[in-house]
Amino acid sequence: MGKGLLVSLLLAAIASCSGPPPWRGQLEGIGVRFISARELKAMLDRREDFVLIDARDEVWYRAGRIPGAISIPAEDAPLAAVDVSRPKRLLFPERLPQDRGRLLVFYCGGPT
Repeated sequence: MGKGLLVSLLLAAIASCSGPPPWRGQLEGIGVRFISARELKAMLDRREDFVLIDARDEVWYRAGRIPGAISIPAEDAPLAAVDVSRPKRLLFPERLPQDRGRLLVFYCGGPT
């Protein structure tokens, strides 16, 4: 795991300690589930069946990523500005797995 990614995961964990931001409840209301870095690590350790997606831009992906992650950048917009009726757009949706039944786990640079 790259140093920048580890820092991002730690910043995400620290930010979540101050209580959930208002947009989180809206996103959870449409089926988005938020997990901690610890939960993701446990899923990886158990070798659960899911697709890990790095939603950062490809420059960050090439600089360091969680092993096994594929790059599918999302549009660069803070989560606070996301309209739940039109979630963030994926820049390369064709990279999504063909099996639509698989669990998708996205990570980014932290909650902004």
